Amino acid sequence: MRKLLIPMLLLLMFVTIVLLGNSAVSKSAGSIESNTITLRVGQSKSANHPVSKGIDKFAELVEKKSDGKIVIQTYHDALIGNDREVIESAQKGSIAFASSSTPNMTSFTNYFTAWDLPYIFESKKEVYKAIDGKPGDVIRREMEKSGFKVIFFPDYGFRQIVNNLKPIEEPNDLKGVKVRTTNSKIEQADFNALGASPTPVAWSEVFTALQQGTVEAEGNSYSLLWDSKHQEVLKYATEVNYNYSSDIVVMNLKKFEELSNQQQALIMEAGEEAMVWQRNLANEREEEAKQQFIDYGIEIYEPDENEMREWKKATEPVWDAFVKQGVAEPNYVDLILETLGKTKEEIFK
Repeated sequence: MRKLLIPMLLLLMFVTIVLLGNSAVSKSAGSIESNTITLRVGQSKSANHPVSKGIDKFAELVEKKSDGKIVIQTYHDALIGNDREVIESAQKGSIAFASSSTPNMTSFTNYFTAWDLPYIFESKKEVYKAIDGKPGDVIRREMEKSGFKVIFFPDYGFRQIVNNLKPIEEPNDLKGVKVRTTNSKIEQADFNALGASPTPVAWSEVFTALQQGTVEAEGNSYSLLWDSKHQEVLKYATEVNYNYSSDIVVMNLKKFEELSNQQQALIMEAGEEAMVWQRNLANEREEEAKQQFIDYGIEIYEPDENEMREWKKATEPVWDAFVKQGVAEPNYVDLILETLGKTKEEIFK
């Protein structure tokens, strides 16, 4: 018996350690077995950005609607990973939720590529009509194939061209200018078409790159630029709305399906309410940030209608290069245009 006792005790200790380890892993991702469910969401934008505020609002609504039984812990400023890292963590289930800008999601579905096409969206009204309509539903179904439940789409905003070199009033003024871009092939093609020299730089390194002259310009929304203090290394802005970027908040699909029907419904309801609230905030903040740029001394050039036609026509070749099967799916591009009630020819007329 004594000979058997020691192995049995060792086996019991091993099983206990394994169970405790699994419990710790479960809690780090978000436990759904206790009376209070705690879930985590990670993303990279500053805590002051409208996207971050929208996620905070979502967490607040979920806790309120569940009477405190579901608590969502929010982690901004890339505290637990950059866009790519938190999305992969959510896919694996290491965390429950993640948020990312949509260009970083093209590895999961190339339907997002169509959203990057220059001037496919010409106003926020068009953006919301597409996201809330059939084009958005296509994305929601596609993301489930990769193990995600789409909760809502925070409003990021239109990208403007900003630089510290000279006033940019027409496409020719960009000739040879070193412009920071994301890893989006379409955004890089945009600036090639405009005569610039696109240079992909990680977001965390852009401020220093502008400061040191590695790049001289970038494209981004006023609110993100201001909240990231980029006004300190910029002098000029050109308001051309060449690209709209959305964010997306997703939940690990398996974790979502483990919730009760009532819990699933309240999470989706909270997401819808947070999205409406966040859109209003994002639009207000963008106008406020634009004025902050002006007050800071940044020169903002706003092309008139005729000049905007030149900006659009300069980027039309990007559509010819990317609207094809396997890249920006032609059928999906047509669905977006049909939903918005316009044609490519009308965009670039």
